[in-house]
Amino acid sequence: MKRKKEKDAVRRAIMKSYWWKIALQSFSGAIFMALSLFILIAASIHYGFTNLLGLTTLASGALACCKTPFSWCLVSPTMFMTVIPWVGFGIVTIGLVVAMAKAGRNLWISRKFTDGLRQIPAGHFPGLKKLADTSKTVIIVFEDTRLKSAFALGLVRPKVYISTELISKLTHKELIAVTLHEIHHVEKKDPLKLFILSVIKDLFFFLPLGHYLSDTFYRTKELAADERAAKLTGQPVDLAQALLKMVRMKREFTPVGVPMLENPSLVAERIKELIEPGKEKRSDRPYKFVLVTTAAALFAMVLALTAPIYAGANQMEKCNQNYCLTPPERTTVKKCAM
Repeated sequence: MKRKKEKDAVRRAIMKSYWWKIALQSFSGAIFMALSLFILIAASIHYGFTNLLGLTTLASGALACCKTPFSWCLVSPTMFMTVIPWVGFGIVTIGLVVAMAKAGRNLWISRKFTDGLRQIPAGHFPGLKKLADTSKTVIIVFEDTRLKSAFALGLVRPKVYISTELISKLTHKELIAVTLHEIHHVEKKDPLKLFILSVIKDLFFFLPLGHYLSDTFYRTKELAADERAAKLTGQPVDLAQALLKMVRMKREFTPVGVPMLENPSLVAERIKELIEPGKEKRSDRPYKFVLVTTAAALFAMVLALTAPIYAGANQMEKCNQNYCLTPPERTTVKKCAM
């Protein structure tokens, strides 16, 4: 038994800060990806928008001439250089609108949810009050019979929220372990980071890497918080038992923006990592499929947004009035020349 504890201690020393490092890398990678795409879009607008307007004017004249978008005279490099950038800008605009709408909705619902909580003074729970004073973290206990959970919520000044129903189901040691887990999220500003990543994921929905980095951050931030709580208590089994109890509790509803234990595989991984830390460490490198599809999507987007930069606003190769008119009408081409 003693040797097993010593092995676990060695594993924990090796794994120290490992999960937090992966979480930070995922967050930093998503930020870098977003900034790179913002710079690309801004450069495309700055250098290519004038050309794009010229190309669009020519394309509009060609469409008016041919009277149908299905004419073969429209199949030309110039038309391609005109349509593709607008498709790219349309995709980015859709992502921006969806991301902003979802972010605003989640913030409003989360605010409405927290404002409606019936709070109980932390002084009624000496163990929690001591943790709050030590960590300088605001811990809010609220009356609840439906949610049965603990979570960190808030972007600028995050707080730890714990329901009375959960407190009644956990032992003192389990409650301390759960609270330390949530305090770690508050100290690392995880709610803000998760909010930023959700916006990036929705904004660049066409990039698989954005989804992968967001999911990886969500997973590893939980493992990092577990690791920290287990280190502080010295009893990882307390948190593991609390996780099992929380998973078994039936919740009547799940508010938007409040993290819940909804993924059974993640809960199983967290419990296993607490009991046998680092025994079967999973690789957190992006899968080849994610990298290949992201590279393909990026190439297509780069091609779409930068096409006007390399295209001169020249007359359509063959899609003009003279081409589209019937032979008898071509004698009057000068009257409607482009």
